[in-house]
Formats: sequence, structure tokens, C-alpha cells
Amino acid sequence: MLYVGNSTQAGDLNSANLDDQTQEVLTPMPERIHAAAAVSDVHLLVAIEGGSVYRYNTETQESEFVIDLMSDVTSLSFDAFSGLVYAGLQNLDVLVIEPFSGEISDFDVMPSIGRVTVSPNGQLWFVPAKYVQQNSISAWDLPDEI
Repeated sequence: MLYVGNSTQAGDLNSANLDDQTQEVLTPMPERIHAAAAVSDVHLLVAIEGGSVYRYNTETQESEFVIDLMSDVTSLSFDAFSGLVYAGLQNLDVLVIEPFSGEISDFDVMPSIGRVTVSPNGQLWFVPAKYVQQNSISAWDLPDEI
């Protein structure tokens, strides 16, 4: 199953079956979905316009407010090694989120608006939203122990 946001209308969290070419609305979120990341076999972390973050359970089909980051989220990326989520924000901050407690900490600052993603090589990669901004793709090392 693939989970996507805004495919039927802004704010809808949808499931998509690519084989059957069908989609279903799972739940409406309060605002347009900006980013999401799977954080367990049944949980998605979903960031909406404005910076609020919710955890959605695909089994119970319930969403729960986690934290308000006070800035639009450009990306969420789950690190399976640590169980943490890295969030790139429109204000350029990169935060670390514990997806089940909502605890956050500062990680770094992006050189421009873009997205971050965890790589299997133990780094967090940054890609600018517009490559023409003369910013290069860069990476930070992630902690190698919890």
C-alpha cells in the first residue's frame, strides 16, 4: 500500500493501490499535507500546512496530534537505525523528532529551502528546492550510536 497526501483534495490522507489503480480517503487532515514518513509498520508521521505534525495509525485509522513545529515542513525522513525523524523546515531549521513522544531537538540549518532525507550510508542529505539557486547537494553525518 502506498500512502499519499492531497490526491483527492487538499488535506486528504489517501491510500493508493498501484496494481488496481485505486485510491481511498483514509482521513481528512485539518490542512494541506506537506510531508509524511512511515515510522513503524502501522504509523505515519504527517506534517500539515503551518507546521503541525500528526501520527496516523493505519490499523485503527486514527490520527493523533504530536507537535506544532511553528513553520511549514518541507520534508520528513525516518532513520530506521535510531527510530528518529529528521524534519526540514521552511525557516531552514533541521529538527530531530522522536515520533512517539514528540520530543524535538535542533540538528542543523539548511543552506536554503530544500528537503532532507536519510541515506543508507549514515548521512542526512540536503537537496535544494531549486537547483538553479546555485546551492549544491550536501550531507551531514548522522550519529552512529543512540
